[in-house]
Amino acid sequence: MSSGSRPLTHARTALTHAPALPLVVAGLALAIALAALPPDAAAFLLAAVALLVVALASPLAGFCLLPWAAAFGPALTLTVRGLHVTPLDALVAGLVLAAVLRARKNGALAVSRGASPRAALSSAWRRDRLAVVLFGALLAYLAVVVLSLAVATDRASTVKEIVKWGEVLAVLASGVYLVHGAQQVRPIVWSAIAAGVAEALVGYAQWVLAAGASQLAEGGRVFGTFGQPNPYAGYLNLSLPLALGLAAFSRDMRERIVAAAAAVLLLVAEALSASRGGLIGLAAAVVVLAAVGLRRERIAALLVGLGALLFTLAAFTPLLPHALSAALLRPLRLEGISPDAAVTNANFSTMERLAHWIAGLRMFAAHPLLGVGAGNYNAAYPRYAFNPSIWPEALGHAHNYYINAAAETGLLGLLAFLVFAGAALAAGWRATHPRQAPTAPAASAAAKTHAASTLTRALALGLFAVVAGFLAHNLTDDLFLHGMDTQLALSIACLLVLCGYSRDAA
Repeated sequence: MSSGSRPLTHARTALTHAPALPLVVAGLALAIALAALPPDAAAFLLAAVALLVVALASPLAGFCLLPWAAAFGPALTLTVRGLHVTPLDALVAGLVLAAVLRARKNGALAVSRGASPRAALSSAWRRDRLAVVLFGALLAYLAVVVLSLAVATDRASTVKEIVKWGEVLAVLASGVYLVHGAQQVRPIVWSAIAAGVAEALVGYAQWVLAAGASQLAEGGRVFGTFGQPNPYAGYLNLSLPLALGLAAFSRDMRERIVAAAAAVLLLVAEALSASRGGLIGLAAAVVVLAAVGLRRERIAALLVGLGALLFTLAAFTPLLPHALSAALLRPLRLEGISPDAAVTNANFSTMERLAHWIAGLRMFAAHPLLGVGAGNYNAAYPRYAFNPSIWPEALGHAHNYYINAAAETGLLGLLAFLVFAGAALAAGWRATHPRQAPTAPAASAAAKTHAASTLTRALALGLFAVVAGFLAHNLTDDLFLHGMDTQLALSIACLLVLCGYSRDAA
């Protein structure tokens, strides 16, 4: 080789190995930081970097890890200026960055810059109105949360809500963009089931190893990694309907057996939590699975409507016979409950919820437009408490997210959230009711179409049930915490993906 060609060769070699240099520098910097930080901070940093790298390298793997990060990530919480940061936040950031890089590579960003926002919105509306309504409602709710800063007294809590709902939007958008078809939704669903089973095992360990009730919640209830039984049951209900859906409707017998075993483990763990809200959510999920899966929607709607009417009459009027009213209300410990009822050991938790519902409604009545500020229920509670001599302290939220949304974000926020929830349920309906397939030109093509639509339907039924159960459970709790909100967003994103898959495959 001539001496004149050596500089060119060296230059090519340097360019070839240049991408590795930033990785080496980053690795050294990470190692130095890990050595210098306290153990807790070092563990957080290591987990956060690992999740960020996984999300960038394989977004599908990142989505599969999201349910695990929601359940176990808070064990590595890092507090920065009053904000609690977990590895889940790094995972969401990695997924967003992966979506941006993918969009840039595909030229999607350049196309969007070349078109006017009005033209882009008009085009999206023609392609899929449901997705536009869903994202529009979520953006509107996030906008109201931001606007509520103007009326909030505890602005740090409002900032936390802004971050939370921004992450919900980020997971929903990146999920729709990066996940493709039922074959990629399937591992996400199974990872969520596995994470739920792992959480159930934590509950079993608490129940078996507890030396006394002091190591469990009141009454010996398990709570997993969530600190309280109700959010623990809410998390299990993000997995249990998926297992039930696959056990009942999958075409693969081995998958059905494994899903049924997982469902049993999850169901027993939820029973150990003794959560009434969890029972409500599970009941709603089972109704969706049975009614939609067996195509008995009209009968189910009639029975649910009749049940709701009887329950309302039993709870608020003396029109029903006492025996029937007691039978309807006793399972939920609502018998004899009213604002002026005496507080006893038997009805304490129910009366406490009722007091917080009334306080939330008072906040909404006093601030009907923007509420008291997102995340400010606790700060406003002393001014609107019902019977403060008995219930002097707030529980953090109104124990009903719909009342909580009205109290904290007013009518504007409540309407936006209700439209978002309705659009999420509509996505579940559409995914489980794919459009009719055109006549296939050959039997093999028809068989492939049927297999694809069957897989899509089994997955969609479980995801639809998850969304319905989550929204039902929020009638008695606030489950938009502990990362469960991002897992709900991922479930909705998967439903939207299956809507598109059904149209393409069908």
